[in-house]
Amino acid sequence: MIPPVLLTFFVFVFGAILGSFLNVCILRIPLGQSIIRPPSRCAACGVQLPGFLNLPILGYFMLQGRARCCGAHLDPRYPIVEAGTASVLAALWMLYPPELFAIYALLVAGLIVASGIDLDYLVIPDFLTLGGVVVGICLSYLFPELQGKSDPVDAMIRSSLSAAIAGGSLWLVARTASWFLQKEAMGIGDAKLLAALGAFLGWPSLPFILAVSSMIGTVVGIGILKQRKQKLGVKVPYGPYLALAALLWLLGGVNLVAKYLSNNFIQII
Repeated sequence: MIPPVLLTFFVFVFGAILGSFLNVCILRIPLGQSIIRPPSRCAACGVQLPGFLNLPILGYFMLQGRARCCGAHLDPRYPIVEAGTASVLAALWMLYPPELFAIYALLVAGLIVASGIDLDYLVIPDFLTLGGVVVGICLSYLFPELQGKSDPVDAMIRSSLSAAIAGGSLWLVARTASWFLQKEAMGIGDAKLLAALGAFLGWPSLPFILAVSSMIGTVVGIGILKQRKQKLGVKVPYGPYLALAALLWLLGGVNLVAKYLSNNFIQII
């Protein structure tokens, strides 16, 4: 038997390696480049990176934030994504059984890539959002416990309805806001991303995700506007805040909401 602490460490290492791959996806997918070939290269001069300098998390600090080949500054987002992926996966491993862990790890990977691309280009590719809806519904059928059900058909129906409610409601809000403001208030990609989250996490997660993402987005957006001394109307990506709220739901938000509802139900009785 492998000690639980050692297993968690292995998951952390795997998460760091996965985070390194997700950095490649964030960089190459919007450019239409292969995520497999060529091997990792310096973004500034194109020189292939030796394996010992391409270590997740550690490689950035070994190089002191600069490329060894040309001295260009390395994006600090690389170690942040790697360490963040590793930490989240290790936490999920400790919270969920292996089947749900694998599903949520897949969801986390998609959310990280979607957030990175949204931050850079203010767009989320359809294969991550609409593809996420399809995958979430299929996995709900194969693993009904993902929706808290025992019957595969019931789980698939719940996943489908959750995706429709999530995507449809946010799309309606976005279209209404755009009509009032006479300009685009929110990208349709955000509605598609919420639909994917609904397909994976079910409708009970949606009020939490919307409330928390709106709060975080408002605070960060105001901070950005003040720092850059810009006026209202500047586009701010909303996808990363949806993703962060979904992670918070997985890492404990679901238990907090259940406890809150339980306490209030007891008080009403």
